[in-house]
Amino acid sequence: MRMKYSEEQLKIIKELASQLMRPNHIALLIDVDAEEFKRNIKHRTSEAYKAYETGKAETILELRKQELKLAKLGSPLAVEMVNRFRIDQEQNE
Repeated sequence: MRMKYSEEQLKIIKELASQLMRPNHIALLIDVDAEEFKRNIKHRTSEAYKAYETGKAETILELRKQELKLAKLGSPLAVEMVNRFRIDQEQNE
């Protein structure tokens, strides 16, 4: 059975996930059972999943923007990372 989270908890989940916090730590900080929280964030239809994955995606987006800027400036490592992003995107299509 999935837990019902308050709007405040969902906001905190998104924020902490955007800071790449571990699910165990997020559960501790929002005062819920860690194992139950981890089960909830695996269900694509749950509010917790959406909050958690949105937080992570926002940070990934910011990091990728930075890598693209560095690649355009000629950083060999950034060019390699951007190529990995491109491959990852194509594999997910």
